[in-house]
Amino acid sequence: MELYLPRPLCTVVNCKDLEHLDVDTALTEMKKEQEVFRLLPDVYAYRYDFKRLSPSVINDYEYCPRLLWTQYKLGLKLFSIDSAVAIVKGRLLHERYERAVSIFDNVIAEYKIEIGDLVGVVDIVMRKGNEYIPVEIKTGLASREAHRRQLQIYIHMLKARYGYLVYRNRVEKVERDSKAVEMLYKIKSVLQMDKPPNVNCKSCPFKYICKNVL
Repeated sequence: MELYLPRPLCTVVNCKDLEHLDVDTALTEMKKEQEVFRLLPDVYAYRYDFKRLSPSVINDYEYCPRLLWTQYKLGLKLFSIDSAVAIVKGRLLHERYERAVSIFDNVIAEYKIEIGDLVGVVDIVMRKGNEYIPVEIKTGLASREAHRRQLQIYIHMLKARYGYLVYRNRVEKVERDSKAVEMLYKIKSVLQMDKPPNVNCKSCPFKYICKNVL
């Protein structure tokens, strides 16, 4: 039995039973996976290895290059208390979907790719003959364009022709575009800066931390 076209997330797993997840429960779930630090009343963090470049940092770069630089210097992934619920919901839905589709003979979940200084973990890979098709599950608040760029990097790394973005109620096919890899080199140049990039910080929960890291 093989999978040839992924289905929308909430048609495969139950999404509704996580609707009432609260912050305390979310933090408890996060602490099962890693040590969580409270840096400010509304800001938490966990340790994150930024030594090797991953397509997943595109979301952080798009949100704010200075925040990405700060996280790199601290070796921490920062998140606000308001985003804790969304992070845990996303993680649990990922796990459920991956378990559900792992029954197919041609599906590999959490597929790790390493090429030079690039490393990434694709949510799901579907084998079609000699081709490996990446599938990314998306439940977070990052932009659709960031999702596409991340997937296109995985497509490039796997030498595939296309891949799929799986959302709650739809699936989007994304064609290969090697230009997306250029984004990673822009990010790498930011991380190698001695000083943080200039950003006009307005209302941001991480502003105080970013301004005190040099």
